[in-house]
Order: sequence, then C-alpha cells, then structure tokens
Amino acid sequence: MNFSEAVKKAMKEMDLRTSDIARTTGYSYQHIYDLLSGERRWNEDSINKVCAALGIKIEIKYGGCRK
Repeated sequence: MNFSEAVKKAMKEMDLRTSDIARTTGYSYQHIYDLLSGERRWNEDSINKVCAALGIKIEIKYGGCRK
C-alpha cells in the first residue's frame, strides 16, 4: 500500500472528505486532490500536515536481510 492509498483508507475509516483535510492542513482542495490522485508528489511538509490532520504516524519497520 502506498502513502496515498493509506491516507484514503484512513479518511474513509474516519468519514473525512478531501475538503476536510484541505481545511485542516491549510492546503487547497485541488492540492490535496492532486496529492491523493498522484498528480502531485508528496513532500515532507505535506506528509506531516496530512498525518497530523488524520492523527496518524508513519512507521518504518526494518525486517533485516536473510543471509
């Protein structure tokens, strides 16, 4: 699952719309729509603002390499 898919899933579970995320983050509706549709690339700032708006965090897990 990529980041946009994870955000859409979280939005659905929380019954939030694109306009809700736009209002909370200060980005325009079109900006959030473009991020979610892949028309615009996510950057550190947009990721942080959207995560804060949704109350989610990014967790990176490293499973290690098998030899």
